Amino acid sequence: MRAELFRAARRRRFPFRKTLWKVGGWWALKALWALLTLFVVACATSPSEQLNQAESLLSKLESSGADAYLTYELANARRQLEEARKFIRKNRFEMASQYLNSISQTLDSCSVAFLQKRQAAQQECQHQVATLLTDINNLGGMMAGLPRQSYIDQNRYDIYTHRVRRYREELDILHKLMAQQDFPTALQRSARLQFQVKQSLASLTGSASIPDKVASSKATTETPAPVAAYTSRSGSR
Repeated sequence: MRAELFRAARRRRFPFRKTLWKVGGWWALKALWALLTLFVVACATSPSEQLNQAESLLSKLESSGADAYLTYELANARRQLEEARKFIRKNRFEMASQYLNSISQTLDSCSVAFLQKRQAAQQECQHQVATLLTDINNLGGMMAGLPRQSYIDQNRYDIYTHRVRRYREELDILHKLMAQQDFPTALQRSARLQFQVKQSLASLTGSASIPDKVASSKATTETPAPVAAYTSRSGSR
């Protein structure tokens, strides 16, 4: 009986004891959770983890073909990764962390620059392929009007037919390279093909049929009959 009275008296003196304990326990749990979070973050951002993340991002960029657009930047990042690895082996984690932070910023900027340059190269490829298609079609239309009466004319027609066929095959290769997103190689091949097509167009537009050329050259070299007679009479005098 006395014990019950004593407990009742304590409850009357400290009515908020359980509430205070609950609040204190809640804040203790929050503090423990914050410590655990800091521990996980610290472990995730350790130099070894930073090194693995940087190597993974660099490998993804290289496998995506970014080295064709950012050759110097990615090679420099690879060298810095090797330096950071050396510092980690020597337990110089502060220096390794500085290198890795710089590498992370470099790779982030390289990712953005790679997407921009690849998009610009894609647009340039599309423009060049469209121009090549127009020029090749024009070359095929001009070739259809070539004379084929003589052996020389037929031989020239066969040469241009072979060229147009080869140009169209090269155009198909350019489409495949663009589908594979190998835009640097496509740009190189399209520039070479464009030069060849322009040469064929220039030679075709600047040339006439061989009999016409021969006839025009004979007409310019032969002397008209009245002039020849006049010169002969003046010479006899």
